[in-house]
Amino acid sequence: MSCTHEEDLTAYIDGELPPPHRARMEAHLGTCAECQQTERLLRVTVARMAELPAFTPSPSSRREVLARLDALPPTWRERMASLLRPGVLVPSAGVAATAVLALLVAGRASVDGAALEELDAGALEVATNLELVEDYEVLGLDSSDDLEVVENLHELGMP
Repeated sequence: MSCTHEEDLTAYIDGELPPPHRARMEAHLGTCAECQQTERLLRVTVARMAELPAFTPSPSSRREVLARLDALPPTWRERMASLLRPGVLVPSAGVAATAVLALLVAGRASVDGAALEELDAGALEVATNLELVEDYEVLGLDSSDDLEVVENLHELGMP
């Protein structure tokens, strides 16, 4: 059927169209043979469906249907969704990050030995006492004179 009114025929037969729309449909049915034929077919179908006995499923039918659905293999989308759950994704990302970090450290181990020899003693001292240096920066101690004063505070008798 290629008529533009075909979508409204079922609603018309079921009495679900509002009055103005229903009047337009009735006017159209007077002129369209295709819609008249479809209307007759729909009315016969609805009448025959009403004659059928009511279906009452057995209590076990629901369980059987659900068991069959559970037995179906998961779809691709369901498998991806289960892999992207935070409970799976976060630990996997942690393991991957640890592996990458281990590879980077292992790759840099041969380079680090040579790089440490090239560093001057002052830079190495700062690196080993980085936490202390950061504390000094917070206090505003940035010159070597300030550090000397802090280093010799014990001589002044201050605890």
